[in-house]
Amino acid sequence: MSAWMQKPLVALGLLALGMSIIPLNDALIKLMSANLPLAEIVVVRGILALILVGIFSNGIKRMLGLSARVFWLFFGRAMCLVVAMALFFIPLGSLPLSTVVSIFFVAPLLITLLSIPFLGERIGFHRILSVCMGMAGVLLIIRPGSDQFQIETLVVFGAALSYAIFQIWTRRLKAVGDLSAMVATQHLCYVVVALPFLVMNYLAPRPSSDNVTLDFMLRAPAALTTDEMMYIAFCAAAVLLLSYVSSNAYRSVEASLIAPFEYVAIPSATIWGIIIWQEWPDVMAWAGMGLILGGGLYTVYRERTQQVEVMSSAPMPGSASAAQYGDEGFKTDVSTDDPPRSSR
Repeated sequence: MSAWMQKPLVALGLLALGMSIIPLNDALIKLMSANLPLAEIVVVRGILALILVGIFSNGIKRMLGLSARVFWLFFGRAMCLVVAMALFFIPLGSLPLSTVVSIFFVAPLLITLLSIPFLGERIGFHRILSVCMGMAGVLLIIRPGSDQFQIETLVVFGAALSYAIFQIWTRRLKAVGDLSAMVATQHLCYVVVALPFLVMNYLAPRPSSDNVTLDFMLRAPAALTTDEMMYIAFCAAAVLLLSYVSSNAYRSVEASLIAPFEYVAIPSATIWGIIIWQEWPDVMAWAGMGLILGGGLYTVYRERTQQVEVMSSAPMPGSASAAQYGDEGFKTDVSTDDPPRSSR
């Protein structure tokens, strides 16, 4: 199964599936933001995700078997995602879902740019073209410099930067440890970081005000309704799916190639915005989504016609035994700094 998932088109297809589902997680959290604090949602979701990891994989066991050095490398990587998540969800209470998701998707461009100095990847003309098509689509959707600018949009940009660093770090650890252990560490990090904030929400809650963003961060915890429990359970499953397919993709395929496939979340977020809040995009927004999807499809077409091997020279190991651990840390048979086999 691991070898099958590492095939470039399979890894990219699974990533596109995960990115198409995850905006529903964002939409449900936006719905719950009117009643629950962010920390409560994250803690409950993280606990449910860890339970699912324990039931359907040996991720927790493998995480406990990691050396201290590898565990903290995984934990540091997960902290980048926790920061990105917080900066993404904090303004979600006051900004439309489609706006937040669209701004956030400057991240693939940042990933492509960071892959040059940090991963040694060489970016060819066709990849630059596909990413530029996606970015042009994002600009058509958000239209910077208009009267609709809000300071919260800068917070979302910070989320994009933190997410880009997270995925570059994932790629750097492609030959270290085990995918299930990496995912388990990620969700443990969610709980560990959010729990102190939940305690603070309980001991010193902020009274309700007209500031939706601060209320979402600082209000008192509340008893979960049946609907909210179902929402969080779905969110846990969706985030867990994306954790696996995203980590697998970034450990198996060049980071700069993956970028356009992340844009799948934008039309998905727009669809959920229409269904839940009746937020219909205008003509410019539809044109932007067309460019975004066109960039991703062009990348797929280019790879299939050229029959280019995009797997790295150090693919993800099928088990933790692929990395050797000792008292001095870890070592692998292939350096994570090795350049990919091909570039265009």
